[in-house]
Amino acid sequence: MPIDWTKSKYSKKHRLFLSKKPEDMAFFTLCDGAVRSAKTLSIIYKIPQMFDFVGNEYLKVFSGYSKNTVRNNVLVELLPYLKNYHGAQVKFNSASGELDIKLWGKLYNCLVVGGGKSDSDSNIQGATWDFWYANELPKHHYGFYNMALSRLTPENARAIADSNPESSNHWLYRERIKPFLEDDENIKSIFDYWHFTMEDNANLSKSFIQNQKKLYQGVFEARKIKGLWVVAQGLVYDTFDIKKHTCAHKEIVEKIQKNEFVEYFLGLDWGWIHPLACGLYGITKDGKYYKIDELYGSRINEDKVISWILDRQKEYGRYFRFINCDNARPEQNHKLRQALNGIIVHEKKPKVIDSIGIVRSIINYDRLIVNKDRCKNTLREFGLYRYPNEQERTDRFIDLDTPLKENDDTMDETRYALYFYETNYGYRFLR
Repeated sequence: MPIDWTKSKYSKKHRLFLSKKPEDMAFFTLCDGAVRSAKTLSIIYKIPQMFDFVGNEYLKVFSGYSKNTVRNNVLVELLPYLKNYHGAQVKFNSASGELDIKLWGKLYNCLVVGGGKSDSDSNIQGATWDFWYANELPKHHYGFYNMALSRLTPENARAIADSNPESSNHWLYRERIKPFLEDDENIKSIFDYWHFTMEDNANLSKSFIQNQKKLYQGVFEARKIKGLWVVAQGLVYDTFDIKKHTCAHKEIVEKIQKNEFVEYFLGLDWGWIHPLACGLYGITKDGKYYKIDELYGSRINEDKVISWILDRQKEYGRYFRFINCDNARPEQNHKLRQALNGIIVHEKKPKVIDSIGIVRSIINYDRLIVNKDRCKNTLREFGLYRYPNEQERTDRFIDLDTPLKENDDTMDETRYALYFYETNYGYRFLR
């Protein structure tokens, strides 16, 4: 049921945000903070003012992880608000995303799009906008985010976004919020930042807030209640998002058939009692890595690895350029060279800290997509691969920056493959 806006209450911080005129707003405004802090509703309240300021000459865009999330998070409140309180006429085509809003005698042409997938930016190429509202901006793909900002070319164009906090390693925090908080004048000249806590929502009762605080602890309390950008305790790849960084096997097959991958390569971490892990990767012309398939298990010898690789070549109908292997098994690596029909076998085992930094950067910029149907062990380890806690560091004499040697088989293989490619060939994809 839509909100009764006549009964809404506004805290001092929200009143200050709402009192700011669109012409005095920065080119890009971000409202972030705790869940239920009313940041999205305050943006909805400002949209009529912003439309009136930018005019109706150019397209206006509403984006989220998907069109459905925009509808559920924004349109269910925005459209009744415009109709009931401003007399607007609206027409929304949920299939195409086309949204027409007639407000105060002007017709505004809008588009609702999803921005959370690796190829989402292809849906917005070539257009010119003067308004962009990004719902849950951290869920957007980094490529879509950059493309969207480049579409806002008119002089009066404005971008506004809401965000729930994620890891402090996320690109949004590192590129916008952190420099803003450090008084970077270049960032502050184009970017404005509003942070809201649950207490800033004057419509929430004290008992509700207290009950919410009891539900969460540690990093989850910091993010959900206080709205802070903090690292998820322990996880090495804490920005890996199961929704944003995975795809179905059929999508991979379609990309292979359309020749979207410019090269294929593999990583291999030998094992016996400890599981062996081998991964197959493809890279697109714009530098996105796709983990296509994996081999995982104990007591897998080199003959089975060779058979698996050759079978994958037949299945996908493509040639694999190289495999980068754990250098602890030179005799097995030699057998691979003899049997793999020209596939180059490297034995470049990178330093753990250096290669984790490379993989983390790839993930942070949404350049790694994992086949959720074929690479289930990889996905499992992404959620388990972690740094030791204080007690474990003391008991095991583990270095602060070294992860636990647990749930790391596919993680090691992923490091071997991506680090080697990124450091040797990644320069070709610099943007």
